[in-house]
Amino acid sequence: MTRIASRISQLNGEGALAVYSRAKELERQGRSIIHLELGEPDFHPAAPVVDAIRAAVAAGRDRYCSTRGVLALREAIREYLKRTRRLNVAAEEVLVAPGCKMALSLAMMALIEPGDEVLFPDPSFPIYPSFTRGLGATAVPYFLEEKNKFQPDVDEIARKITPRTSMLIFNSPNNPTGTVFSEAGTGKNRRARHQA
Repeated sequence: MTRIASRISQLNGEGALAVYSRAKELERQGRSIIHLELGEPDFHPAAPVVDAIRAAVAAGRDRYCSTRGVLALREAIREYLKRTRRLNVAAEEVLVAPGCKMALSLAMMALIEPGDEVLFPDPSFPIYPSFTRGLGATAVPYFLEEKNKFQPDVDEIARKITPRTSMLIFNSPNNPTGTVFSEAGTGKNRRARHQA
């Protein structure tokens, strides 16, 4: 019998998928459900998008592309980052992944060693602590509290950084609160600097 790697026992599922399964079961029973569990829109792509996909498939553009993503898309992302974030990056520095879990898992595998610590926001996307544990590291939460409008407390984060900290996950807009982190943040030292 094939042995399953022990790290798998450190991973956990996402509650959103269990809620989705239960919601679909209730729909089959005739109940009307408003889905809020997966962050999936309640509408289908617009007709021009569907037409463009249909035309691309008909023209044979349905094969693998560069492992970094389609060059035209990476160039458009580069321009977007320059226009909206004032970041100057090359298209070669842009990676388009098939979903955020793939991008996160690749980044985390590249940066985390067993015994490291990873700071992550709480509440957060469940993959952060789960994948951290799966890589043999310790997940250390920093809290996003309603009383602070779900803004991170930079003093709390600073206190939790140790020599074993290898990654700080800073997700804005935050999933699941939707909060966009402000430059001011919260925390006594940050507030003092912001007011000066």
